[in-house]
Amino acid sequence: MGYDMRLNVTRSATSILYSAILYFHCIIFALGMVESTFSGYELMKVISPTTAIISLLIAGVLATIKKVSLYTKKYCIAIATVAALCFLFIQFSFLLHMQVNFDLGSLDNNPFTLSLYAIFMFTCFSAITIKAFHKNIKINEMKKIKLVVFIVVLIGSTVWHQSSLNLVRTQDANAREKIHLLETMINRSLASQKKALARIKTRVEKVSFEDFMRLINIDSKNYISDYNIIKGVLVLDNELNYISGDNFSSSFYLNGMLEKPTIKLWLKRDIEEVQFAANSLTLDSDIPILMFLAPVKLANQSRFYILNLLDMNLLLEKSYLKYLSRYDTYLELTPNVYFSVDYKNKTQSDLNKLTSRYNHFITEKINVMGLVEHNVYTFINDYEAIHIDTIIDQLILWFTFLFIFIFVLVADSSRALEFSTKHDELTGLLRLKALEEEFLQLSSVRGYSNFATVIVKLDFYEEIHNSLGYEISDKILKKASERISINVDNRVLISKGINDSFVLYFTDTTPAILEQKIEALILDLSKAYCIDTFDFNLTASAGVVFYQTPELFNFKLNLQQANIALEKSTELGGNQIHFYQQIMDDKHSEKIIIRNNLHTALKNNELEVFYQPIHNLNGNQIVGVEALVRWCCNGEWISPAKFIPVAETTGQIVQVGKQVLNQVLHDIKKHSQLQNIAVAVNFSTKQIIKDNFSIDLLHLLTQNNITYKNFTVEVTESSFQEKTSIEKTLLELINSGLNVAIDDFGTGFSSLSYLANQPANIIKIDREFTLGADKDTKERKLLDTIIKVCYDLGKKVVVEGVEDEKLITHLSRYKGIRIQGYFFSKPLPVDQLIEYIRAIQYK
Repeated sequence: MGYDMRLNVTRSATSILYSAILYFHCIIFALGMVESTFSGYELMKVISPTTAIISLLIAGVLATIKKVSLYTKKYCIAIATVAALCFLFIQFSFLLHMQVNFDLGSLDNNPFTLSLYAIFMFTCFSAITIKAFHKNIKINEMKKIKLVVFIVVLIGSTVWHQSSLNLVRTQDANAREKIHLLETMINRSLASQKKALARIKTRVEKVSFEDFMRLINIDSKNYISDYNIIKGVLVLDNELNYISGDNFSSSFYLNGMLEKPTIKLWLKRDIEEVQFAANSLTLDSDIPILMFLAPVKLANQSRFYILNLLDMNLLLEKSYLKYLSRYDTYLELTPNVYFSVDYKNKTQSDLNKLTSRYNHFITEKINVMGLVEHNVYTFINDYEAIHIDTIIDQLILWFTFLFIFIFVLVADSSRALEFSTKHDELTGLLRLKALEEEFLQLSSVRGYSNFATVIVKLDFYEEIHNSLGYEISDKILKKASERISINVDNRVLISKGINDSFVLYFTDTTPAILEQKIEALILDLSKAYCIDTFDFNLTASAGVVFYQTPELFNFKLNLQQANIALEKSTELGGNQIHFYQQIMDDKHSEKIIIRNNLHTALKNNELEVFYQPIHNLNGNQIVGVEALVRWCCNGEWISPAKFIPVAETTGQIVQVGKQVLNQVLHDIKKHSQLQNIAVAVNFSTKQIIKDNFSIDLLHLLTQNNITYKNFTVEVTESSFQEKTSIEKTLLELINSGLNVAIDDFGTGFSSLSYLANQPANIIKIDREFTLGADKDTKERKLLDTIIKVCYDLGKKVVVEGVEDEKLITHLSRYKGIRIQGYFFSKPLPVDQLIEYIRAIQYK
């Protein structure tokens, strides 16, 4: 899983979040391209091509950063800080746009672009922050969750885009609605004026000049009073000379507003119906004039022109367009004249200057009376409504990211919970309970022809755990699990076994290949473990059971047989591998029987203590005894050589030692003969390494009024494999006045040079050194050498297993030499021991 508590998010979860960011930028690019190609609107782009390209570039950069681990945490944090500041600036600029006028020309004042750029900065900040705290985010896990996240990002981005497109569509439709209203109003107004002038023309045609002038004067006054749009009525003769008119039209004529050649040509066109045209000389004035012309023939065939002068400002009912006031609209009358249909704006003469004042507009042609088409430009002048809707639409993206974040955390937590139920928390390996299910699942998928169950155990791990604590031992276990994972291929199932063991399932292999692989694994596990600047040298043992057919799979039986093979490896000293054989079952069954019966014996307090006397040869005195445990089960004495190793393996040795100590203390308290000699009691390493061992032992001795100098703690030489585990405790006991004896010296791991530093004042030489020493042989010389070295170091010496009188005679040369063996007495029950002591005393 790779948990990182700094962010409380796993590397898998951060990988999903990082991928979500990449998905988002790629989807934005794709949506931008689709919009530009198929579904864009002229008014503005939701995702402009530039924004789409930037999104793709960001995706490319982030994808590149994801693949490399060259960037330092400090460098990433600096970039993330810049991205965060940019995000805050752009986002607040976006949110406060209605109250603050920001000069964001580079963003075209497009609220969609602004909202996206804020999101871009946020995603860059998030991605780089993830990279800063998780250098390796290339994790191919949680593929189903990645697919769900991709779908959510796709849906969220698409919904946002469609909602934004609908907003643009609405704005585009409103802008075009204003153009269509403008076209309708212009045509309606023009048709009305054309019809009115046509009625006047009909009335005055074919009449005398006097009637013509009389009717014109009457109609022009009525016409001007009825229509505010009419500024004046002008009458011209066939040569365009002034005939009559009101004050405005007279001034209009006298100011040469008809002198432009193109206007004269238009006036004198040989067309009998009513015509209209804008007067180009007045378009820049406050009152731009639209001219309606009606040619008239009188009764005498003379030709006159009636020219109605209309104020173009009043051509439209602008009050009807107030609800569309967020759009400024200009009508292109000529390439140099852009007439504003809004009160607040003036007519413009330069299209480039006009478009530079705005960011977003549409262009559409209108048809005027079926005669001519004009371009109409509609610009957005107020973004407030768009901006509010854009803020709301941006929430879709924020909620999308929020949903993804929560979903990934929940999914990851669920996955982590599921992972923790199936995997060991320390090593990350499968738990033993999950191994069977995993093996069956994989075998059903790929099948196998044979398989093997292997249990690997670290030798002497328990001593390290008991003496140095769980922190050091846990680190050793974790490193061991890593070495195992590296040494085997991914087809091998690995599980954390009980305590310091590991269970491996191999398939489709051979015993020879399997043995080669396990030996290589044991060799690697035996390399030094560097923990907190200290090196720990351990070995490993393995038990293997190989099955020729898949039908023999039985999880409990497989483990049991592999464990039997493992016990064989550990019994022979460890650091080796053994394959299970049927004969091992008998020995294992015997051990199980011993273990179960010993459990009952401990429960019923059935263990007994015998004592073997220790003699001082110089005075033939009994100077001490060694307490030895004995066990009679179902009327048969069980050899300590059988049940003590079993007790050591099962941990029952601690209870055995406790019962023996309690019995010895009881016997000392009861029998005065034991109070004046040294009583030696054997202690297991498992007892000595327990917390407060020395304190508890001294307390018991004090409580039972036992003199410290008359009590000896015996430990076997093999216990000093973990010298540092017990050395401090033994030194504390010696300093307190107790005796410490090394039992069976010479059979373990010590050397003569090591004697000087051993935390013991008594050395008990094993009986192996007495064999053949009754004569003048090299065995005697070796025994003499050991005794002399011990004497030189100030150690008391006890020679064990002495049964020959000649050897007694030879050893009596050494002052203070002590003998323990059948020559004097076998181990005796306490009552017989007391009689033996009395008998010696009365000799």
